Formats: sequence, C-alpha cells, structure tokens
Amino acid sequence: MTKNPAKGDKQQRSDNKAMTRKPGTSVTEWVVAGISSVALLAVLSYLVVDGLSTSDGTARIVVLPLAVAVTEGGYVVEFAAANRAGKSVAAVEIKGELRNGDEVVEESSATLDYVPQKSQRKGALIFSRDPEAYDLRLFASGYSEP
Repeated sequence: MTKNPAKGDKQQRSDNKAMTRKPGTSVTEWVVAGISSVALLAVLSYLVVDGLSTSDGTARIVVLPLAVAVTEGGYVVEFAAANRAGKSVAAVEIKGELRNGDEVVEESSATLDYVPQKSQRKGALIFSRDPEAYDLRLFASGYSEP
C-alpha cells in the first residue's frame, strides 16, 4: 500500500498552525512596556528638575564635633563637616581652637579632600590639651573649587 501524499501534507500543515503564534503584541508585553515608559519618564524628569533647580552659589560648610577620645598622642576630636549648599567643594580646611575666654590656647587643623553638595564628610583634629576643659570652636576656614 502506498500512502496518500496529500493526506500527510494536510496533517503537517495543521501541526504548524498549532505551533505558530497569532501576530500582535500580548497584554503582558503592553503592561511591561507601559511600566518601563513611566519609570523612564520619572527618572528623566527628576534629572531635569534637579539640574535646573541646583544653584551653584557659595558653599555653606557647617562643622560639628561628634566625639572626644583620649589617645597616646593627645585628644582626638572627631567632627562632621556638612556642605549644605548646591555646590561641591575641595580641599576644605577645617580648623579647631581651644579657647580660654578670648585667648586661643591651642589650634589644630585638618583638610578634607572633597565635600560634595548637600552631603557631609567626617574627620578628626588632634589636640595636646583636653578639649573638654576649654571652649572648643570648630569652623571651615577655606576651600577650593574642584
């Protein structure tokens, strides 16, 4: 017996139809594309608004003491220097003074390499005298533009 070639051909075509997808985009693909588009627009909007609203102005460095520790080399005063402006600065000189009334008893200084805009960096000053026995003053005395 011989096989009918037309009959086998019909069965093969019906198998191919079952395996092929209908043309078009599925609902899942549309949902993922929509969510991705919204996320992309949100990020771009934020970057544009942040770029246009940031003023370069003058840096505002605020220095606050965090802790005092006694070491073999003296007294270590840890500090945080916060840049509260929209301008990054480099080579920030931090000075500390121990005062007894109007008299400066001891001075110390440190340099922070870089303080980005609206952020803070930590450092330490070393004194030979106990800072808790005097009036401790910490301040930024200068910086350069990066």
